Amino acid sequence: MRLDALVINLNRFGDLLLSQPLLHDLHKAGRSTTLLCLEKYADTEGLLQFASPLLTVPDHLVSPEQADATRHELQAWAENLRATMQADHIINLTPSMPARLLATALAPAPEAVLGFGLDHKGRPRVDGLWPAFLHAAELRQSNAPFNLADMFRMTGAPLLGGLSGRLLSQPGSGLLSELGTEARETARRLLAHAPVIRHGFIGMQLGASEKRRQWPVSHFVELGKRIWQEEGICPVLLGEASERPLADEYARLTSTPFVDVVGQTNIFELGAVLREMAMLVTNNTGTMHLAAGLGLPLLSIFLATAQPCDTGPYLPGSCCLEPTLPCHPCPHDHDCVLGEKCRHHISASIVADLVLAKLTSGQWSEGITTSACREARIWQTATDSRGFITTTCLSDHKADDRTLWLCQQRVYWRRILDDLTSGATEPTPLTNVPLSMACPNYSSQFAARVGKALSHCARLLQTLLQECAPLPESFDPTGHPLCMTILQHMQSCPELASMAFFWHQLCQHYQGRGPRFLQAVRLLHAHILRWAKSFD
Repeated sequence: MRLDALVINLNRFGDLLLSQPLLHDLHKAGRSTTLLCLEKYADTEGLLQFASPLLTVPDHLVSPEQADATRHELQAWAENLRATMQADHIINLTPSMPARLLATALAPAPEAVLGFGLDHKGRPRVDGLWPAFLHAAELRQSNAPFNLADMFRMTGAPLLGGLSGRLLSQPGSGLLSELGTEARETARRLLAHAPVIRHGFIGMQLGASEKRRQWPVSHFVELGKRIWQEEGICPVLLGEASERPLADEYARLTSTPFVDVVGQTNIFELGAVLREMAMLVTNNTGTMHLAAGLGLPLLSIFLATAQPCDTGPYLPGSCCLEPTLPCHPCPHDHDCVLGEKCRHHISASIVADLVLAKLTSGQWSEGITTSACREARIWQTATDSRGFITTTCLSDHKADDRTLWLCQQRVYWRRILDDLTSGATEPTPLTNVPLSMACPNYSSQFAARVGKALSHCARLLQTLLQECAPLPESFDPTGHPLCMTILQHMQSCPELASMAFFWHQLCQHYQGRGPRFLQAVRLLHAHILRWAKSFD
């Protein structure tokens, strides 16, 4: 089998589904491709379009905890695969060392890896500035303005030729494959246990990847009760067999009808059940991404480390809720000292108001109350002018510094990354960008602190340009004192955390390419200077 590109995604199921827009882009650009994922997702064969035959790797071979012990075994496995499959390019979306090893072993040369790979000396390398930012944003949630699916798409964008990513697939265009007659029949059989007199179904995904990301079962019970009593819509409990205790808890607490299909469906049957729903209410889960890929209206609740701007549903018109707590989202390695307060902060009452408003009027906004704005930041997904998915604030938090900062980052980072990737000599103009997005009205404290940090960053970059030009081809930015000073300054401002990691990746990217590095710094300086002036 000969392919133009092999996409590697060794992440969780939800992230796997977010590969679909990239696969769709590659297909529309005329590229032959398929996907390599973890073996535990082998049963998704046929669910994703343009990923057939689906390739899978044994999970233990790519476990980060066993990277050293299984390295030779992984290389042998890759050699066996290369005997039957050759790809001109590898698009690796997973930054772990085993994934980098696998990508490099399957590529005809290290330079054929887009995304995360290894150089000729076995050192980690990132090919492309979009994947460099992807890695930075994954580690720094408060500075992650783009949806993961769009960053995946831009990682593979160099293979689209002269086509722009925004001209190909669009968010919410029904990208997942059809589910099959057998799955639909199973779904109808499972739902036959519902009350005879009803007005449709609403799905409820009770579980999540971690307990701290789970909205309480008691809240789902209250929600189900209101939906049944006010509209006669029957809740349907969804989930894996491991989530059976949650369904049992729901059954103990409720006094109104429901259907329980937890642990009774494979992935295709789950999709078919979702097709029968009027809506899904869910935590941030793989089920959420499956529903989005099927075009199902949904309301998602984002707790602990989860936030909708980067891992939200890739479907316009979806409703996403976050707790109105200053600690949200929390860092991945954070031990909560507040007793996971965020799990209980969003009440069943406000979720029911939003769900019922959407079901009866078609508008989430009709269900927004003063109480809702006290408890939740309410977002609705939409498609922006460049074809990316974005989040629009519906609640009373439009003027919050965090909301404005995420919005402004989208404007400036999109142009920084696109211009650096294309080799532009001047920043792309902020044409048709509303003033409220280009120059937001931040609080005086935020504006003074972040504006000062950006201005100082621009001055340091200017000093680098003045002191280092011209640069020899052999120049290594990673060891230069001024480059380290710039990194440390960026790290000192929390809002520039992603920029700091990106700068580190940029320096690595241009090792041994002094003139190109200088060109990139010149362009980055112009962008950051313009950004800093927006705070004046």
